[in-house]
Amino acid sequence: MLSHKVSLLLYLERLIHVFIKRKIMMLCLLITTFSSITIANAASTPSAPVKSPLLLKINQFYVAYTAPHAPYVDNKNRLMVPLRSISDLLAADVNYDAKTKIAMITRKNYLKEEEKNFTIKMTVGAKEIEINDVKSEMDTVPTLIKESMFIPLSVVTKALHIETTWDHNKGLVSLNLDPAYLPSGVVSDEGHLGKSDTKVRPINSTIQTTVNKAGIPIINVNVTALNEGKSSLSKGNYLRFYVQDSNFGSFDVYNKDQIKPGNTFSVQTTNTILADSLRYILVDAFAD
Repeated sequence: MLSHKVSLLLYLERLIHVFIKRKIMMLCLLITTFSSITIANAASTPSAPVKSPLLLKINQFYVAYTAPHAPYVDNKNRLMVPLRSISDLLAADVNYDAKTKIAMITRKNYLKEEEKNFTIKMTVGAKEIEINDVKSEMDTVPTLIKESMFIPLSVVTKALHIETTWDHNKGLVSLNLDPAYLPSGVVSDEGHLGKSDTKVRPINSTIQTTVNKAGIPIINVNVTALNEGKSSLSKGNYLRFYVQDSNFGSFDVYNKDQIKPGNTFSVQTTNTILADSLRYILVDAFAD
């Protein structure tokens, strides 16, 4: 009789153990499922759109975006640009030491090869600058945004002897570069080089980051352009985007409506632009 009771107790103990184990497994499964859903939803949720005016033009190309932030004007009224993006656009080499926060920009003098390279040395948070080993001071300081160094454009253009104009009414800085210094992908686009529709001026861009079905962060771009001409734009007008991410590529987005003088239109990119490797986006307007 005693042995029968012991066996019954052992059996009940095993039942309770199995029951508790199953409950724990179900709870873990629920937690894991909930966490996966939460992470998936967070990953697929687009970031808040960031709208920026287009403040910089290089030859015929408007700078629609530079990673990780579009060019902006600081509290000293200086146009600030990301170190690596602007170096790419001006055919310069850059070396940045994250520990000392010192950047060295060098560019070969393609037009006068007998002269030495141009060099610029700057430090985050410091006004001191060295241009070709000559020290001086700036009226603003380089800063960090999302671990990327931003530098005053005017200092760079002056040091590299780049012709610069400022349009106060449009709030636009224009750089006039010899084609030898332009990105090779832009120069090789002979069908569009020097053939812009000057009646159309891109005026702002909106950037939004999302994650595609493969889990890859991508960027969508919306650009608004103004018809500054005296006649309406036809549906044959389009904006051409030049993108440097993991590769250099270009594509066209057409305007779908007739646009009267003084009015604006917007186009949205649908091509894949890789967020993690993006350096810059240029845009220009053309007509068929």
